[in-house]
Amino acid sequence: MIPGRFTGRRPYRSFWRTCNLLSLSLCLSLGQSGLSVQAATPTTPDELNNIRVYKHIARSTVLITSAYMSHHHVTQASWKGIGSGVLLDDQGVILTNAHVVDGTARITVTLHDGKRLPAELVGSDPLTDVALLRVLLPKSSVVAAQLGDSDKLEIGQKVLAIGHPFGLGYAFSTGIVSGFGKVMGTKQENIQRTIQTTAPINPGNSGGPLVDSDGRVIGINATVMLEAQNISFAIPINAVKSIIADLHTHGRVIRPWLGVKGKFVTDELRNLFALPLVDGLLVLDIEDGSPAEKIGLRGGKLDVVIEGEPWVLGGDIIVAINDQATQTSEQFAKVFRQLKAAQSVELTIMREGESSMRTVTLGERPSPPNQAQPPSLDALPALFQGVGFVPF
Repeated sequence: MIPGRFTGRRPYRSFWRTCNLLSLSLCLSLGQSGLSVQAATPTTPDELNNIRVYKHIARSTVLITSAYMSHHHVTQASWKGIGSGVLLDDQGVILTNAHVVDGTARITVTLHDGKRLPAELVGSDPLTDVALLRVLLPKSSVVAAQLGDSDKLEIGQKVLAIGHPFGLGYAFSTGIVSGFGKVMGTKQENIQRTIQTTAPINPGNSGGPLVDSDGRVIGINATVMLEAQNISFAIPINAVKSIIADLHTHGRVIRPWLGVKGKFVTDELRNLFALPLVDGLLVLDIEDGSPAEKIGLRGGKLDVVIEGEPWVLGGDIIVAINDQATQTSEQFAKVFRQLKAAQSVELTIMREGESSMRTVTLGERPSPPNQAQPPSLDALPALFQGVGFVPF
């Protein structure tokens, strides 16, 4: 036998017996000294409310797994994407982001209790990044979410986000509304008002609910700005409400289409150039085959960059539609909400300092084709804050 080496079981038993005695002595000494180990319990009203909101909204939140398939004759590959969604009613309608499910071959929804269900795509709108799914719900304790009013949000108001980051399970985070911005989308030149928050979200959170302190859904988490810290974006729930009916009925959102891309004339633009510029929507480009092209509207020809922002000067300026002013973004948005596809409207335009009228029948805005997304945990790249083109 080599000295110092254990060859039998008795030394091991002696060693573990000694460890057990030491552990017992430590526990007794802690007890005698009055120290005790207790589980941490929530003590503040804010903590208690967070727990209440989480338990409520978690039952309305689902995990969405999307399977994609490439049908290329050389590389027939398949991959998966993940996201989150929120249950809208007891009929199994689920709200999520369009980029989570567009172009998928198969969609699977996992409920809060772990049940996995196949889902069908009811409708999708890439312009607002909103989609509706439907599943056949089992008789269970699934609870539909309550929708709030995003127009009443204030900067500094507390918000809470829930979802399935990286598919690791339910995760809950808190933050505040840090701003309201116009964020330019990545699939088309679209400006939409968004909720900017400090609530941390990650890939897999897309499509999950952003709620207020009462557990009411006030937004749908969309993305995070990768280049910054604590800047996340959500789609206002009121914007979602305005298109749900179209998604249910038509599977898409029917929008009026003139076929122009433009920007609103700014004071900086007028001060820099000796051009006959007035307030209104400056037409930068005309889309081929559009109603705007058919009535002879003109786009710009002179490319310039002002403080890092691209412009194309020399085009017509739309100052009114049906005698309603469209000289600011607010005025334009108000008028645009009243317009319908196939509607005949009268445009007031300024061209080289002279005013004229044009009558045009609006078309339906074409939808971008749905294509399978590259394999990614979150198909939508980070949005960036800024001023983009106004599509009309």
